[in-house]
Amino acid sequence: MVSPTKYWQMQILPIGEDVQQQHQREISRAKEFFKTQFPHLSNKPTLSTEENKQVQTVLWEIFRLDDDIYQRAIAGLCLRCYVSHRIFITCKNIPHTYNVSAENLFRYTDLLPFVLNDDGKALVILDSEGKTQHILNNRDGTTQAIAKGGEFFSVDILRRFNPNLGSNESLDNWTTRLTRQNEEIKSFLWEFGLATPSDWGLLCKSIPRSLSGLFLTEDYEIVKAFQTVYQRDRLKTRQKGRCSEPTPSQLQEMLYLLQQKNIIISQNTLIDHLKRIAEDLRQDWLYKKTGSTKTVPMEVYDNSTNDYFPNPELPYHTDREPEDVELEKLQEICKDLFEQVLSQTIGEVIHQRIENLKKSRGYKNFAQRLPEGLRLYYHENISLGEIGKIWGIEWSKARRIMQLENFLEIVQYRTEEIFLNKLLQSLDKSQLTRISHEPESLKNIVAEIREFVWNQTFKEAKAELLSSKKQNKNSLFAKKIRIYLSDSSYAA
Repeated sequence: MVSPTKYWQMQILPIGEDVQQQHQREISRAKEFFKTQFPHLSNKPTLSTEENKQVQTVLWEIFRLDDDIYQRAIAGLCLRCYVSHRIFITCKNIPHTYNVSAENLFRYTDLLPFVLNDDGKALVILDSEGKTQHILNNRDGTTQAIAKGGEFFSVDILRRFNPNLGSNESLDNWTTRLTRQNEEIKSFLWEFGLATPSDWGLLCKSIPRSLSGLFLTEDYEIVKAFQTVYQRDRLKTRQKGRCSEPTPSQLQEMLYLLQQKNIIISQNTLIDHLKRIAEDLRQDWLYKKTGSTKTVPMEVYDNSTNDYFPNPELPYHTDREPEDVELEKLQEICKDLFEQVLSQTIGEVIHQRIENLKKSRGYKNFAQRLPEGLRLYYHENISLGEIGKIWGIEWSKARRIMQLENFLEIVQYRTEEIFLNKLLQSLDKSQLTRISHEPESLKNIVAEIREFVWNQTFKEAKAELLSSKKQNKNSLFAKKIRIYLSDSSYAA
């Protein structure tokens, strides 16, 4: 049961010395919109679960699908108000999540600036692809893309939420999960040694290149045996949450696999090896995340039992799901593959555009000047109007010759297509078998690839095109075009 006022009262960042006091701001235009859309609900003291879900679905559909740009922005504003309350509550609960006294290390108000960056003053919509945030100008209806790093976290939550997917995850749970997964909050917690993976969760990952010289061949075989048995069983049983300690039967199977490699050790020795390797992985993981390592012991000695037991001062952490571990491996492959595919695609599309212009009646004389135009735009930072003057034609003709937005969209589409094909070729037999038997797996991979490709360069590249300011083009897309032109026969 929730109050309908949550859709027009926004939780904002506390201001002044009294940071413990809760601060809310009533957004009058959100209130008026809600009362117009839901006259039968606006005066109720509370909404039932079904009523609340219905309100969120209607507002989300207006926010994402309505033809009226102003209606979209106001519907989104109502949802941003609602989301702000859940963000606040989640931050307030985070210090109590861990076994250690986190509240003595930091206060929940230290977390709020990372995620509560929306004051409700701006009207915000998403672009036609539902990815880039734009501020709507009330006066003339124009929009301006929000610069990278300045996006509203509340809008990002709504961007990634879809009440019609059938996952049955409520907006409350969705907001809580994304707030806890916020990269800045996670980095803040890591500084205190909080929210780190368990030994067994770390061993599910691939050994990073940075540690390749640290481990013996035997260590690699031990990790391989662990992953073969442990990850198989975790995926098979759909185990959720923190990775539990391997069972005796799992350890025996690992020992058997190691025997095939002529590595003969006892069960206790195997556990010691696994924990030693895991601790090295943890130190490397923390160093990459925070720039420093931690020296808190994983186990402490108990004089009464003459034995070691897990250090109670270490925080509890929920290890990543097996699907997430697999996804991380895919992302590691993606990073090595993406730039190669992008460079290849840019070259192919430029060549095809030149061939198409050669066949054009009106612009065939400019076919060989397309690379020059791209160089002027992406390297010399010259506008289309100025390029038109250099070529002795109108701005509109230069725009039709260059077709920069269309060029970007084609490169994006082809990059996704080639990227997916090359990625599937790089997977091992077991991964391909699972994907072929689980259609949802492939759908998730395709969705993640699109998200990965968009975030790697095309989000920034599109913002560069839409920006009204004359600024240097620094997206990966722009850099790859410059490299391609300088390395090819098109170089000036």
